[in-house]
Formats: sequence, C-alpha cells, structure tokens
Amino acid sequence: MTFDKWSHSNSTAREVLRPNLGIRSWDEIDRNQKKNIWLCFINKGWFGVDKGIHQTIYQFNEDNKARSFCNNLQQHGGPHLRDEGGWQSIETCCPDAAQRDFDHIFHEETQDVFYELISYYIGVLREERIIDFIDLFNDISNQFGLNVLLNKEGFILRQDEKITKEIFEPVLNCLGHKKWEPVSRDFRNATSAYLKNTEEGYSSSITLACAALQGFMQIIVNGEIGKGDLGILIKEAQRKELIPNNSFTVKIFKDIESILMQERQTKGDPHPKKEYANEKTARLVLNLVMIFMQHCLQ
Repeated sequence: MTFDKWSHSNSTAREVLRPNLGIRSWDEIDRNQKKNIWLCFINKGWFGVDKGIHQTIYQFNEDNKARSFCNNLQQHGGPHLRDEGGWQSIETCCPDAAQRDFDHIFHEETQDVFYELISYYIGVLREERIIDFIDLFNDISNQFGLNVLLNKEGFILRQDEKITKEIFEPVLNCLGHKKWEPVSRDFRNATSAYLKNTEEGYSSSITLACAALQGFMQIIVNGEIGKGDLGILIKEAQRKELIPNNSFTVKIFKDIESILMQERQTKGDPHPKKEYANEKTARLVLNLVMIFMQHCLQ
C-alpha cells in the first residue's frame, strides 16, 4: 500500500514545501542557502577532506596563478608526502589546507569561480562516481533554482524540464562523440559566455553558438570544420539528403537561419554592434541552435 502524500492533492502545501524559486545565478543565492546546499553535499558524502579535494585545489591553483583563489594551500606549500611500505601518500596537512580553500570558494566566490571549481572536482572523480554526483547536483539545482544542470559533457542551461530532457540532453549526448568535438567545444563556450550575465557575455554567446552550428553543418557536409557559410551548407546538406529536406523543414530551417544571422550581424562579436545582446536574445539563439541540431540528428 502506498499512502498518498498530503502535497499530492494540495497545491498550497506543494508551494510551501518546495517553492518555485525560478532560475537564479549562483551569485543570487544568499549565504544561508549556500550553507544549506553545502550540507546537502556533505551529508551525502561529497566534499570531505580527502585526496580528491587536494587534487582539485592543487590543480585549480596551478592553472590560475595570476589570481590565487587558494591562499591556504598556496601558503602551506607541498604536496607533503610520506612513505607507506614503498608507496607514497599525501600527509593529512595538505588535504586540510585544500579543504579550507574549497570551503572558501564554495561560500564566498563568484559564480564563475564556483562553477569552475565544480568542473575541476568532477575531473578528479572516478568515472563510476561521476553519475552519482551529477544526479545529486541536478536535484539540488532543481530544488534551489540554480541556472545550470550537469551532464557528462559539462554544464547546460537549466530550461523548462521538457526542453532539457527532449532537446538539450539528447543533442549534447550526441555531441559527446569525438566527431563533434569542435562543435561541442564552441557550444560549451557559448554556454559559459551566457552564464557571465553581462552584455558582452550575451553577445559572445550568440557568436559562439552560431559558430557551433556552422561547424556542425561543415562536418555534416564536408566531414570536417573549416569551409562553408551556413546558408550554403544547409542547402547542400538538404540537396544530398544529409539532413531533412521536406517542404516544412526547409521553411523552418530557412527561418531559423535568418533569425540567427540577423542576431549575429547586429549583436554578435564579428561585426560592429548596433547594440549588445540581452539575456532573452542570447537564450533564444542557444535554443534555436539546439533545436536545429536536434532535428538534423534525428
């Protein structure tokens, strides 16, 4: 017997128990909520003082020397090693110093620094643990209204759940194949630029998203990136029946291409801008590029 929860039949209760917080950047999460999120990870066994935290912070510090975000480990030095029957292991002093830096970045630094830290942390996890971490991160993201989700390829924008499940995740999984590596790189960079939440970032996001789509079509038609404008590539791919070419699809693709080229021309980086892009325009471009790719990959 399954007892029906009170909230299943009471919308007021659902709103009290799990309010819709919208979509927020990490910088918009207040200190108390960050502490709560921290405990959600800690209570599930993540971010504890261990070798993984030291590896994360050590590499993060090595790759970002101009502005050190890891003062504790920087001043501590190391790594300090001890011999254990012919094997070397890290002294506990090093993970302790790294943990203090990890804590600081989580609670005090900006979104760009925090999300970059998460990227490094995933990079040191054993492959079989990555999915568990992604599942927990995405559950936390949904409940606290964070603006990103994770998949095995990296960060993706949190959208309406239907868009995420039916468009973004399948396309990004396909782009994980080595064949599409340049496209995946440009789209990840487009997402990162979008997440800067600045006019310059939104304009760069449009440019990179359009570059990702152009590279996508170049690979479809030529087998590699480098040659061909988007409009010509689309017509060539349809002529060769490499992408759908029914009358409805031809019109939709033409309309999407027109919108993308107009936005890149007026708000993107390659040309003098008539105006900077805003959040809604950049998100529209990202979504249109994903819809275009999804239809081609079906």
